[in-house]
Amino acid sequence: MAGTQPGLTVEAAKKIAQDIENDIVATLPAGSVQSADQEATGVLLSCSAEGAYAWTGGTTIELTPSAEPSKLISMVIDAYRDNPELKPKDITEDGRARAQLVGPYGSGYIISDFRNGRLEISSFSPCFVLPPDKAPEDEY
Repeated sequence: MAGTQPGLTVEAAKKIAQDIENDIVATLPAGSVQSADQEATGVLLSCSAEGAYAWTGGTTIELTPSAEPSKLISMVIDAYRDNPELKPKDITEDGRARAQLVGPYGSGYIISDFRNGRLEISSFSPCFVLPPDKAPEDEY
């Protein structure tokens, strides 16, 4: 199916998304992060009318009091500027710093300043064909 990553399983899609969330956190200076809490499970989101899905999840990053969220988000953009697979975009809106990493097969990662001492990463794995023995409404 066009637009889907060939041979990708739900488990592999989840691993890709969670690994990139971890990589994003790793781009931030250690002194700016108090903790990073990655969601253990996520849900599937339809990518197309033909039965393709993306695994979606997220990570919440608690910042230290001295951290400046907009600078941290700029650091993420800079860290991925030369990445061959994930293209960074500044999607700041209404004064709230946000960045998006656009990846292959419909994948994407949004890093947002929630203005409460936290950054949020929302992840969308590459799209894949869900096998008939898996239910899209299940948590993975």
